[in-house]
Amino acid sequence: MMGYLEGLFRALRPAFTREATFAWFVVAFAGVVTRQEVYGVSSIVRAMSLAPAYYPALLHFFHSTAWTAESLYRQWEAWLIGQPSVEQVAGRIVLLGDHTKQPKDGRRMPGVTTLHQDSETSSKPSFFRGHHWGCLSLLAQARGKRFALPLWAEIHPDDSQDSRATRLVNIAAEIGSRWGMSIFLVLDAFFAVGPVFAVAAASKGALHILTRAKKNIVAFQQPPPPRPHRKGRRRMYGRKLKLMKLFDTRPQDFLSAKTIIYCKQETVRYLVLDLVWKPVKGVVRFILIESSRGRIILMSSDLTIEPLIALNLYTARVRIESLFASLKNLLGGLAYHFWSKYLAPVSRRPRRGSHPAPVSSNPDRTANTLAAIQKFMALHMIVLGTLQLLAATFGAAVREHARCWLRTPSGAMPSDFISRTALANVLREYLRNVAKNPVIAIIRRKQIQHQNNREKTFDKQREVA
Repeated sequence: MMGYLEGLFRALRPAFTREATFAWFVVAFAGVVTRQEVYGVSSIVRAMSLAPAYYPALLHFFHSTAWTAESLYRQWEAWLIGQPSVEQVAGRIVLLGDHTKQPKDGRRMPGVTTLHQDSETSSKPSFFRGHHWGCLSLLAQARGKRFALPLWAEIHPDDSQDSRATRLVNIAAEIGSRWGMSIFLVLDAFFAVGPVFAVAAASKGALHILTRAKKNIVAFQQPPPPRPHRKGRRRMYGRKLKLMKLFDTRPQDFLSAKTIIYCKQETVRYLVLDLVWKPVKGVVRFILIESSRGRIILMSSDLTIEPLIALNLYTARVRIESLFASLKNLLGGLAYHFWSKYLAPVSRRPRRGSHPAPVSSNPDRTANTLAAIQKFMALHMIVLGTLQLLAATFGAAVREHARCWLRTPSGAMPSDFISRTALANVLREYLRNVAKNPVIAIIRRKQIQHQNNREKTFDKQREVA
């Protein structure tokens, strides 16, 4: 496990322009794994037994210009693409995309906007202040289990040139272009809009979208061929179809097949239609599916995708929700508290229709604080991905080092909790034994260095006295 970790750190090293910054990254990585509470940077200091004087140094690490979240993600991408657990479908890499919202009530925290509450719980307010994160992950499989490998995350501001939907898709297209590989991007119904499919069309087959259609979706049949010698413009659309009604009006056209839905085999009924969709003024494949879970309509820019393969990919999209759960609850990746003193305080309860953009007296420093938040998230994304890869590669060793009892053990692949417990135990053992390991040497150097500095300070004080 430690050998694998060493190889990962060597692969990530080019993301940092300074050796000291990379050393702090190793310390922060180990702190995220070993800490018992999730109170931001301070919990990392306590977990690694660092002196309180190192707290400002760790804060400076996240604000440092010697690295960026983008540079770290680039090196992380290069590491992931070579992993055997990455799943491919029809020769294409599968990416899962989604958004998550994190409440933040800091009045001087950059990037905070008023967001709509998606939860149906009546006790929660309709709107709240917080960050809107966009996230991409790789679909991977190991030991019979699918999981979402963290790939990229970013705060989506309100003033972005791209919409929150197209921003995510454009990043996926860029990743595919860098890898030189075709991509399937699986999304939820929020992305079933024309601009998203327009990005896929512009990629000329390098990127294909698979998403769930909205319930009020309508499409058109192909227009009939023009009559000879008929004047006027050629018709673009044929008969209008309300797709949800087809389940009742055309039941005889549906086919039946057995497939796996959320790890359970069942018989589904489906109908495939290639129809003209007005938002893109082109043909989109619609797949109407009826199962024990109800009726859904999938839509894809790939006109050759098989219906059962499309259903299989869409059911895998739920893995990104598990990613968000581990990121928030297990690692505390969204428990950050970075704020800028240069940012004018914003009301926690803005008036309806009034959402003024916060003003900063030093925009560069405020932008640096926003970048620190992005880096904090990037660190936790890579920690989570590392835990998943360790579980996929060293399943038996992970269970052995975890040494913890579970009432309901997971399947053949250890859970994120087990992987984190195992890696934390391994790191603590190496630290106690003062092992000759590059990773541990970096951490020990930070601890011993400060201890030596304290002794020198005490000696000088005694000489003065």
